[in-house]
Amino acid sequence: FFFDSQPPLGKQLIALSAYVSGYNGQHVFTNIGEKYESDVPLKALRFVPTLFGSFIVPTVYHLIVEMGLTHRTATLAALLIILDNALLTQSRFILMETILIFFSLFGILSFVISTKKPTFSVGWISWLIISSLFITFGFCVKYIGIFSLFLIHFVIFCDFWTKLANKSIKTLYLWLEFVFYIFNFIILPILIYTTVFYIHLSMLTNAGPHDNIMTSAFQASLEGGLASITKGQPLEIAHGSQITLRHTHGRACWMHSHQALYPVRYSDNRGSSHQQQVTCYSFKDVNNWWIVKKPEINDLVISEPIDRIKDGDYVQLIHGMSGRALNSHDVAAPVSPQNQEVSCYIDYNISMPAQNLWKIKLLNSDETNGFWHTISSRVQFIHVNTSQALKFSGKQLPDWGFNQHEMVTDKNHNQEDAVWNVEEHRYTK
Repeated sequence: FFFDSQPPLGKQLIALSAYVSGYNGQHVFTNIGEKYESDVPLKALRFVPTLFGSFIVPTVYHLIVEMGLTHRTATLAALLIILDNALLTQSRFILMETILIFFSLFGILSFVISTKKPTFSVGWISWLIISSLFITFGFCVKYIGIFSLFLIHFVIFCDFWTKLANKSIKTLYLWLEFVFYIFNFIILPILIYTTVFYIHLSMLTNAGPHDNIMTSAFQASLEGGLASITKGQPLEIAHGSQITLRHTHGRACWMHSHQALYPVRYSDNRGSSHQQQVTCYSFKDVNNWWIVKKPEINDLVISEPIDRIKDGDYVQLIHGMSGRALNSHDVAAPVSPQNQEVSCYIDYNISMPAQNLWKIKLLNSDETNGFWHTISSRVQFIHVNTSQALKFSGKQLPDWGFNQHEMVTDKNHNQEDAVWNVEEHRYTK
């Protein structure tokens, strides 16, 4: 699995050419200018961009002709494409631009051809479908290709606006044409786009360098990586479970604590609880481990039968390395003073008792029969004393917090940053 800022169709076409040539995909392209290994089929990899680059020339020629200009003008336009150094360079290397440009231009050409056919004729319908397919293929290569689709939408709107004033055209025909346009240039592109990604995700079954930005459930579905770590781990969270808690949505980080304390006073002269820091850490670490404890049980060992945690239960979360309980007080958070600070409790004997009880709220309890499960359960931790939800604020702590991310509690429960899931899990022996 890998993550890229553009859709995958262009890479899929090049990968198909490489696969047909017998390439095993082992070479890693790390630095520009380095030599290729002998087993890299360079011609096969460069074949697709070159092929589509050459297709641009006749496409431009026919587009100029279909727009009503002379063949001499079309020849000049094709020559300008042939002699364009930028397009020549793009065609020679393993790049996406020539694929994008051909798909977009051919989609526009097909649309121009369709305008010369009688409405609802076989030719009109066929060329419009071809236009939609190729335009969609364009933005399945690079997102900027969607502007070609917007161009088609604009032309259709202008044409349809003119037809509305023409009383000789039956209303039924206008409605049928409108429905066809909606299907062909909105619904069909969405179907093609999602199909391209379906193929992409079906092919990429192995863990990769970028899968940690995805949810735990998605990572666990890939071979290797997290799946190899979580394979065989217990499913149900119970009293005595050792867990890591991952922020479910957005930034990948894990609830974390360490021996450092919040400073007595912040830079704005506000006081803190001077308790042990709790943060959201972007890397896996031994300090990310917590132990689930029921308040009425003193030991932390799994018993038989296991005492499963269910929706609505009250628990304490004990930091594995320091042995201190997750806590929150009516003290302003360090970077988000509108929220409440989260800490691991230290008893300073200064009339500030622990407030370390948390209510388990499972957002998808119907999927797990009401019990808290590893990876699949989306859970919120509601602070019992204040009824606020444990939340990743998204803000970064200063140097005293090692530039890790702030944890707070918030009165508003209905937000993605307050949703967590268990990623790694084992029973305490």
